[in-house]
Amino acid sequence: MKRLKGFAAFALLLVFSISTALAIVIKGKPTAQSNGSDIIVRWETADETGVQRFEVLRRAGWTGDFLVIGVVDQLRGNNSQYEYVDKSAFKSSSGVYQYKIRIINGQNPAPETDVVTVSHISSAAKRTWGSIKAMFR
Repeated sequence: MKRLKGFAAFALLLVFSISTALAIVIKGKPTAQSNGSDIIVRWETADETGVQRFEVLRRAGWTGDFLVIGVVDQLRGNNSQYEYVDKSAFKSSSGVYQYKIRIINGQNPAPETDVVTVSHISSAAKRTWGSIKAMFR
């Protein structure tokens, strides 16, 4: 019984420290904004101690798995602002996208921010032009 109480206290401390680590690294919630062709995801840090990189995750719609679409590994230090431009959003039709930031800092599982949702309207002309440019790369 004593061993079980010790384990329960350890587990509670672990959960608290993981959730606290996220709150210390990222200030508030990330933001996402569509500019008609790209989606810009922004976030601000407080304390980047131990952070190795940030991974930007995205899913299309309200359900499904999040996929890593980008990595930010050029860290700027505490109290910094970051921006990731999702240039692949113009290739798809209009819709809702959800983003979150995963903080790679040696913790397992890696802490992640809350989900931020953005409505994106991409013009057919921009999608067509993007496809034509891709053929010549």
